[in-house]
Amino acid sequence: MKVYVDIDETICYYEGKRNYPEALPMPENIAKVNKLYEEGNEITYYTARGTVTGIDWLEITKSQLKKWGCKYHKLDVGNKPDYDLLICDKTKRIEEI
Repeated sequence: MKVYVDIDETICYYEGKRNYPEALPMPENIAKVNKLYEEGNEITYYTARGTVTGIDWLEITKSQLKKWGCKYHKLDVGNKPDYDLLICDKTKRIEEI
């Protein structure tokens, strides 16, 4: 399967205001995604970081994923649409995995 995983509030969180360099990992959720990777699924992390502001968060995000031990095949930063609600027949919350 091709699995797309959001980053913020899915595998990391913030204490207070959202400031990407200060994101804190959620090890239990990262382990769930790593398991999907190890089972042979194609993992793409994607994020709206920079979509609205135009700031390039690629290197910081790559560094965070490496530091947190995230296993993945692809990373897509700044191309995720800026939305408040996603309605899709194929979506799951991390808690459902």
